Amino acid sequence: MSTFKPIDLSGLNDDLEASNSIRAQIAEACDKNGFFQVINHGVPVEVTEKLREVSHKFFDLSEEEKLACPRKPEVGGLGYGRHMTCTDSEFQHWREVVEIQTLPLSGREYEYWPQQPADLGEAVEKYTAAVLDLAHRLLAVISENLGLKPAYLRDALGYPNIQQTITFQFYPPCPEPEKTLGMQPHSDIGGITIVMQEAEGLQVFDELNDTWELVPHYPNAFVVNIADQTEIITNGRYKSSNHRVIANSERTRRSYVTHYHPGLDHKVFPAPELVDAKVGPRYREFLYKEYLQAMRVGRVLEKRLLQSFAINNSVIS
Repeated sequence: MSTFKPIDLSGLNDDLEASNSIRAQIAEACDKNGFFQVINHGVPVEVTEKLREVSHKFFDLSEEEKLACPRKPEVGGLGYGRHMTCTDSEFQHWREVVEIQTLPLSGREYEYWPQQPADLGEAVEKYTAAVLDLAHRLLAVISENLGLKPAYLRDALGYPNIQQTITFQFYPPCPEPEKTLGMQPHSDIGGITIVMQEAEGLQVFDELNDTWELVPHYPNAFVVNIADQTEIITNGRYKSSNHRVIANSERTRRSYVTHYHPGLDHKVFPAPELVDAKVGPRYREFLYKEYLQAMRVGRVLEKRLLQSFAINNSVIS
């Protein structure tokens, strides 16, 4: 399998040979670095195109109009934010961003949803519902690849009491791309992430070769990646890899990132079926809100956050 070549999901429920091939490709990607791309994923084109349309309209608004959608005053807060600084600091980003929480329904703080364009809310609801279904189908395949029941990872991540957010990210041309990044290296903190990207710029760290691999842009494809909680539940079998977005001086890049998180009070721990009796679990049990609290004190970059939840801090990621 070529690096990040899209996996065609259209035959997943067809004959056994086609299904086994798709499952094997996903298993290979999860074993390597937890990143892969999928096509024929079941999310309707009209739904993805509508989401792109409303996102473009929002970022075309004036700065004053965009700021009418305030940023929630906390790390990783909801709403609109702008980070446009070229310095040598590793903590700078070059992007504009809008983050919206869609699940649980009680967590939909509409004051942090953009009010323009008027049809943005409907587009977000339709898109995230379709992506949620895709996430569950992929988690079922990943569970079965590990010898677990199809619903294992979905349930271990707290379904139905899960959190889902979508982040619109806008990376305009940067005058000095060598001095910053669109987004700094990090691993995602939730369970699984599904990204629709416009243009290239996403890179995944290859630990074996100590290099950054560019994730190609394929029309109508989604980038999927394993996040920290799935690494913990699989007891380190599947890794959540560091990734980043590079800045460039020539073109605009947009991406639409849907995160699937456990609920705040959900307990996360390694699956007993995946714990070696001699070695034991590699991570301790905790409530997901503990993970978020640790993130907010600055241990999120380059997987240091995940390592701090390892037993005896012995996990090498």
